[in-house]
Amino acid sequence: MPVEFAGKVLTDGVSSVPYLPEVLQLLPWAALVYVLRWFFGGQTNKVDRVMHGKVVMVTGGTSGLGAAIVEDLASKGAQIILLVRSTHDSWLVDYISDLRARYSNTLIYAEECDLSSLHSVRVFCTKWLDNSPPRRLDSIVLAAGIMAPPFTARTLTKDGVEAHWGIDYLANYHFLTLMLPALKVQPPDRDVRVLVATCPAYIVGELDLNDPEFLQRGYPARRPWLVYGAAKIALMALVAELQRQLDEYKRPDGMPMNVKMYSVDPGIMRSPGSRRWLSLGSVIGLLVYLVTWPIWWIVLKSTSDGAQSFLAGLYDPEYSRGQGGGLIRECTLSPFRKPEIGSDVLGQQLCEISKLQVEQLEKESALARAREKQRQKQQSQQDGSDDKGETAGGNGTTEEPPSKQKKEGSEGKKVAFSEDVDVDDKTEASATETSKSASKRRPRKKKV
Repeated sequence: MPVEFAGKVLTDGVSSVPYLPEVLQLLPWAALVYVLRWFFGGQTNKVDRVMHGKVVMVTGGTSGLGAAIVEDLASKGAQIILLVRSTHDSWLVDYISDLRARYSNTLIYAEECDLSSLHSVRVFCTKWLDNSPPRRLDSIVLAAGIMAPPFTARTLTKDGVEAHWGIDYLANYHFLTLMLPALKVQPPDRDVRVLVATCPAYIVGELDLNDPEFLQRGYPARRPWLVYGAAKIALMALVAELQRQLDEYKRPDGMPMNVKMYSVDPGIMRSPGSRRWLSLGSVIGLLVYLVTWPIWWIVLKSTSDGAQSFLAGLYDPEYSRGQGGGLIRECTLSPFRKPEIGSDVLGQQLCEISKLQVEQLEKESALARAREKQRQKQQSQQDGSDDKGETAGGNGTTEEPPSKQKKEGSEGKKVAFSEDVDVDDKTEASATETSKSASKRRPRKKKV
C-alpha cells in the first residue's frame, strides 16, 4: 500500500490524491506546533527508582501537580500518605479507591492536615511523632499552595493570617520544623528526601520581613503575585536554612546526615490554580480560557510535565549525594535567581520571625478553642437544667424530696461532664503539649 501510494504520487502528481495538497499545506504548521509543544514541555526525568516499601507524605496530592506525582509514586508501589483538609469527603474515598484499583497498590491512605490551620498541622505532626519506635519516613513532597487571581479581595486563613503567607509559607514552616525530629531519627542507610514546590513567580516577589503579610504596605489586589512571590522566596530561604541545620546536626550514632531538602520549580503548568488565575476566578474568564485553550496547551506545561522535576528529585541518586538546600529546575540543579535566598542571615532571621509568629498564633488559637469549649459546656449545663425542670413539673407525678433530686441531678451531670473531659482534654493536650514544652526554651518575644 505505501509503495502504490508513493508511485501514484510520483507518476500522476500530488493533485491526483484527494486532500493531499491541503494536508501538505498544513504540515509545516503541524510541525511548528509540535516543536513549540516539545520546547515548552521542558525536560523529562530519565531516572527510575524502586519505591516498594518507601513511605512518602504528599500535600496537594488530590489535584494538579500533586496528583501527577502521586500517580507516578502509586505506579511504583510506594506507600503514600495524602495530607488533606478533611478526610470526611466521599470524593476523597472514591479518589483513593480508584488509585488503589488502577495501580494495584493498597498502601494509599489519607490523613487530615489542614494547612490553613496551624492547630491542624500540629495535631497531625504530634500524632505522627508520638510513636515508638519512630515511624518510617522516606520522602516528603509539599506541593500544596494557593495563588489568588488579580482583582480578588484579601483572604485569611483560619488563624487570621493572609492566605498566601499563611498557607504557602507559614504552614509549611510549621510542618517542617515539627517533622524535623522524625527526619533526624531515620536510619543512616535510608535515603530521605524532602521536596518543596516553588514557582517562577518568586522572581517578582517582594519579601519584607517587617511586613510579610502586606499589612503596612497594603494588599496589592491588582498584583497579587507580589504577595505570592514573597511567600515563595521565604519558603525557598527556609529550605536552605533547614538544610544547613540538618548538616550541622550531630547524629548520636556518629553517621553523616542522610536527609536532603530541595526547592523544586515545576514551571508554569495548566493546573487548577493556573486556570483560576488566568480566568480571574470568574465565569466569563473561564469561558475566555476555554476559547483560548489551544494557546495554553502549547505554551504551558501539563501537570505531568511539571512533575518531572519532582520525580527527578525523588528518584535520581545524585540528589541524595548532593549538598541539599538548592533549587531543582528542569530536572537539574539551578542557581537561585535571587542570590539572597541562599543567605544564612536571611534564613536565621526568617526562622526567628516565623517562630514568634507561630507561637503567638497558636496561643490565640488555643484561647479561642478554650472559650468555645467553655461556651458549649455552659450551654449543655443550661439545657440539662431546663430538662430537669420540665421533668419535675410534669402532671400526675409525685415529686421526690429536693435532696434526692439534687443528688441524682448532680450525679447525672457528673457522668456527662467526665465523658467530656475524657475526650476533649486529651485532644487538647496532644495538640498543645509540644508547644508548651517548646515555649520554655524559647527566648523572650521581640517585636518585629
